Amino acid sequence: MQSEGVKKNQSIGKALLIIEHMAKQQRPQRLLDLANDLKMPSSTIIRFLNTLIEYGYVRRDPENSRYSLTLKLTSLGNLAYSKFSYSNALKSHLHSISDTLNESASLSIEQDMNVVYIDTAEGPDHILQTLQRIGKVAPMHSTGAGKILMMNYNEAEINRYIDIRGLPGYTEKTLVTRHSFLKEMEKVRTQGFAYDDEECEIGVKCIAFPVRDFSGKVVASISVSAPISRMAPPREEEIIEVLKEVTQQASLDLGWAEG
Repeated sequence: MQSEGVKKNQSIGKALLIIEHMAKQQRPQRLLDLANDLKMPSSTIIRFLNTLIEYGYVRRDPENSRYSLTLKLTSLGNLAYSKFSYSNALKSHLHSISDTLNESASLSIEQDMNVVYIDTAEGPDHILQTLQRIGKVAPMHSTGAGKILMMNYNEAEINRYIDIRGLPGYTEKTLVTRHSFLKEMEKVRTQGFAYDDEECEIGVKCIAFPVRDFSGKVVASISVSAPISRMAPPREEEIIEVLKEVTQQASLDLGWAEG
């Protein structure tokens, strides 16, 4: 969103609108189609297209005079992605959750079929120090964050995870059978978030939500952990609402198109 009092370059804005519109089309576009769709004069559109052609972002098919994007934008995107830090990009969201709820929050990603905690924001009782007994690498099947990251897995991939990692029990509440875990993952997909209900540590409950990127893939999880005594239904509902709102905004910031 444009900051109040800050001017913007309308020419750059129009060029970006053209690029974004072309990226969404299934086939190369005629000049007239672009002008009609974007409600811009053809003379304006052609000026931008010629510049984009000159810089290698658009090509014109000489046989039918239709325009399409080149792969130059893909190479730029890959370069930016290779240098991207989820920890830096999502740090403010993580601390916003912790400050709002006055609870401990974690940012996690998947690596080699494990949960890796890449950032934390401590609550008043430093509950995350308890979780760190597992280490900065945690199992996926017994953590809320892990279940969220496994939303990317289909059933065959979940079964492969179980075959490789197993379902070891950390507490009496850990899901240790294939059937129970597959059923749990169906529930996670339906409700859009996940619990660790004392499955890693007795006395600690965790609620986790997904952060998605521009492709819709779950790239990270943000979770809140607290003693079970602070997870009564009204408080739990408050945590869910805050997590849902902040992770949706975090996903939008990463280019996710909601819905």
